[in-house]
Amino acid sequence: MERDIVVDGDGHVCEPADLWEKRLPAHLRDRGIRLRWSDETGYDTAYCEDWIITDRGLAGLGNAGGNNVELGRGTHYQDLNPAGFDGKARLAVMDAEGIDVAVLYPGLGFSLGAISDVELGIASCRVYNDWIAEYCSADPKRLIGAAALPMQDPAAAAAEARRASRELGLRGTFVRPNPHGEHMLHDAVYDPVWDALEEETLPLGFHPAGLFDMPGTSRSMRQYMAPATAHAVILFFDQYMTLSNLVYGGVLERHPGLKTLILECGGGWIAHWMDRVDEFTEAYGWQLRHLSLKPSEYFLRQGYISFDPGERTMGAMTKFIGEDRLVWASDFPHSDARYPGVVEELREHSVDLSAAGLAKLLGENALALYGLRDPRS
Repeated sequence: MERDIVVDGDGHVCEPADLWEKRLPAHLRDRGIRLRWSDETGYDTAYCEDWIITDRGLAGLGNAGGNNVELGRGTHYQDLNPAGFDGKARLAVMDAEGIDVAVLYPGLGFSLGAISDVELGIASCRVYNDWIAEYCSADPKRLIGAAALPMQDPAAAAAEARRASRELGLRGTFVRPNPHGEHMLHDAVYDPVWDALEEETLPLGFHPAGLFDMPGTSRSMRQYMAPATAHAVILFFDQYMTLSNLVYGGVLERHPGLKTLILECGGGWIAHWMDRVDEFTEAYGWQLRHLSLKPSEYFLRQGYISFDPGERTMGAMTKFIGEDRLVWASDFPHSDARYPGVVEELREHSVDLSAAGLAKLLGENALALYGLRDPRS
C-alpha cells in the first residue's frame, strides 16, 4: 500500500546574497536588496533603498538544526544551509525527511513589498521570480515556487502573476499581510490583482515577517511587548487583521474564486476567529450589507490555514473547519524549524485525525490548493 503523499506547504529559500545586485538593471542595483558584513557587530546587515532591513539575525533564515545562541553571531549568510540556496541540495533534504513536494517562499525577498520606488519594486520582484523558477528547475514536480507580486503597482502585479504562471511555471503567489504603501489589502485598487489570480487559478499566500519595514504590528506595537514575545505575536496579529479585512472589506465577496492561505502564525486560533467575526456581524450587520455570507463561510469557501508541526490542535480544528482547509509547513531552513525530524513531529501531533483527514493534512489539501499532481504517479 502506497504511503500518503507529504507536501510541505510553506518552506523557504535563501536567495543569493548578491542576487539583486547582479540581476537588477544597472541603474537600480545600488538601491536594491543587498548585504554587507559588519566586523563591529559580527552580523551581515541587509539594506534596501536607503534603509536597513535588519542589522542582525539573518543567519536565522538558514540555520535550521543549528545553534540559536545569539542567532548566528559570526556566521556569514552565504555559509548557511546549502539547501536554502540550491534546489538539488533541497531535494536531498526532502528525501531524508520524507517530503515529496515543497512549496517555497522567500527569505530576503520578504522585504520586496516594502520597496517604495515603484520601478525598483517591480524589477526586484521579477528578479526574484526568475530566480525561484531556476531553483525549482532542479525538479519542477517536487519544488514549487510562489511568485512575488509587486503590489507597488496593481497593474504590474497582475501582469507579473500572469507571467509567473504562464512563463515561469510558478503555482502560487505571496504578499505580506500588511498595508502596501498607502493602501490596505482590502482596498479596491487591488481588484485587478485578485482578478488575475482568479483567472490563473493561483492561490494567494499571506506570509508575515517580523520586520519594521512595512506598516503593521512590528512597527506600531513592538515597544509595548516584553523581550522575546514580539516575533511570537507579530505574525499572528498581522494575519488576524488581514483575514478580517479581506472578509469585512468585501474582497472574498467580490472574488469568489480567489484562494487564500494564511501562513506561519499557527492555526489553532481559526475557530475563535470564525466565532468572533460571525458574532460581530450579528451586532454590526448594518455596516456589512455588502456581504452575502457570514464571515466564517468565506473562509470555509476560500481559505486555507497552515499549522506548525508541533501544534496540538490540528485534530480539534477539523470539528470547526472540516478536513479540507488545513495544511502544514516545515519553515525549513529557518531557525525555528524542526530539523531533522519534522514529518515525525507532525505525525506525533496529528494522531487524533481520521486516516482520511491525516492524508489531507499531510499533502492532499496542498495538492488541491496549489493545483498540483502527485509527482509519484
